[in-house]
Amino acid sequence: MSFFLSLALGVGLLGLALRTEEQRQSAPPLPPPSPVPPGTITVLLPVRDERANVLDCLETLLGQARVRVIDDGSTDGTRELVHGADLIDAGPLPDGWRGKVHALWVGWQGVDTSWVLLTDADTRHGPELLARALAAAREGDLDAVSLAGSQECRSFGERLIIPAVFALLDALLGDWQAAASGAGPAVANGQFILLKRETWEAAGGFETVRNEAIDDIAIVTQLRQRGSRTAFFREPGLRVRMYRGFRETWRGWRRNLGGIFGPLPGTLAAVLMVLLVPALTLAGFVATGRWLEAALLWSAGAAASIVLRSGSVYGLLYPLDAVLLAILLSLGAADRRRGRLASWKGREMKV
Repeated sequence: MSFFLSLALGVGLLGLALRTEEQRQSAPPLPPPSPVPPGTITVLLPVRDERANVLDCLETLLGQARVRVIDDGSTDGTRELVHGADLIDAGPLPDGWRGKVHALWVGWQGVDTSWVLLTDADTRHGPELLARALAAAREGDLDAVSLAGSQECRSFGERLIIPAVFALLDALLGDWQAAASGAGPAVANGQFILLKRETWEAAGGFETVRNEAIDDIAIVTQLRQRGSRTAFFREPGLRVRMYRGFRETWRGWRRNLGGIFGPLPGTLAAVLMVLLVPALTLAGFVATGRWLEAALLWSAGAAASIVLRSGSVYGLLYPLDAVLLAILLSLGAADRRRGRLASWKGREMKV
């Protein structure tokens, strides 16, 4: 019986991984760039203590569109590094607003271009990326285009946690072709959202999402509720290094996952089962000396992790990655139930 349990769990893990990777590979690319006349796109780049990122980000954006950098109370010298872009002070944070959303609202004032890109300082934008995203919007008659970029991981903690998180998110998303066509669920990545200005203003603008913990999904949800069409693409031309080191990665994803999965107890329970049942079963096999079953289950789990990590040998650390992800999800959901997500850059995140 234990052998068949090991085999069933291993086949399930590997099958899920292969299915997720197949869906990733089927994701349609952005179309070739179409001409972008000057004054078509304005970029809004909110920053708060982004000295390590802002210069590299601006370097990849300034040749593609006019950029407004909105400084949200930086104290690390970020402001002094901004050149070639409009620098705007976000001012004091009003009650009932999230910092990033308020900065975007401030930066939005007076924008008169047809399209506006919302992006983050931890992004690097490939040549003509904005033109390709705009071409996708025009071809698909879309009001918003969001991109999932390639994640850069350099430290041990980043390499262990971040690919596991995105494997989970990709598995839950499922059909990338539907997402890119606008027929999928309301999904977005706040690191790149290209919005049609008039449509977003007609939908109520940032005031409608001013206190949302997951503002990117809230934006596209608001648009969808007003009958607008939004799409989500995989695009390696958008490079992102979200967090640096284990501590920052842990804290950032505890906050993000708490905001995403905290309101979804059924989904959270199902995900925790997928993560923990094989891991705990493997531990039980080892503890009772069932080495054949343990080897079979570990091999399948490690293979699944390697597939989801695009061949990275960090998959050999399975089930450590699965257990850490389960802990992150549980802590984030517990934070959400208490009404306070993990703080970020000195700001409390009440929900």
